[in-house]
Amino acid sequence: MASNPVTTVLFDFAWTLFARDPDRWVASAAALIGREVAAGDAQRIAAEFAELLRTTATDPAHIARDLDPQVWDRAILAVLRQIRGVDLPFARALHETHAEALEPYVDTSSTLAALSARGIRLGVVSNIGWDIRECFVRHGLDRYIDAFVLSYEVGFLKPDVRIWRAALDALEAQPDRTLMVGDHPSGDGGSVAAGIPALVLPMTSSPAQLRGFDHVLTLAGI
Repeated sequence: MASNPVTTVLFDFAWTLFARDPDRWVASAAALIGREVAAGDAQRIAAEFAELLRTTATDPAHIARDLDPQVWDRAILAVLRQIRGVDLPFARALHETHAEALEPYVDTSSTLAALSARGIRLGVVSNIGWDIRECFVRHGLDRYIDAFVLSYEVGFLKPDVRIWRAALDALEAQPDRTLMVGDHPSGDGGSVAAGIPALVLPMTSSPAQLRGFDHVLTLAGI
C-alpha cells in the first residue's frame, strides 16, 4: 500500500458503517403492536438477527434476497420468525422499523469526512435487497459517497469478482490503489480476487461503539 497510495476506499454497509440500535429498534417495533419487551430481549433479538443474517448469507434459499427487493421482504420476515419469541406480527413490525433503527458508528462520519477531504473517492459495496441510500441521507452522510454498488441493482453478490469490477468501474479506480473495508472475511475479503486489498474488522454490534476506522485512516496515509 505504501508504494501505491490509496485513492479509493470501498466500505461494506451493515456492521461496517452502520448498525442497528437494539433498544431503539425493538422498542419501536413493539410499540407498533402494543407489545411488552422483557429486559434483555432487545439485545438478544438484535444479536440473533445479526447472526442469522450472516449464517444464511450464502444459503441458496436466501441468496436471492440480495438480488430482488420483493424476495428480500419475504426472506427477512422468515429470518425474523426464526428468533425465539418473535411471532408474525412482531416480525412484521421489526421489519417495518429496521431501516430507521440503523445508525452510523460513532467514528463513521469523521472517517468519511477525513477521507473525502483528502480527495479519496468513496464507495459502498453491499449485498442488500433494498435502497440503503436513505440511511446516508438521513444522517447527512450521502455527500461523502461517490458511488453505491448494491447487489440488487448490479445483479452480482460479494464475493463474486464482478461486483468489485462494477465498483472499480463506477469510481474509475485502480484495484491496487483501492482498499475494501468490511466485517465478513469471505464476503468482504473476496475483494482480493479482484486485486483489491481488504481490511476485515472484528464484529462490533452497537453503533455507540468505535468501529476501529483509525486503521483505515492509517492505511490511507492520514
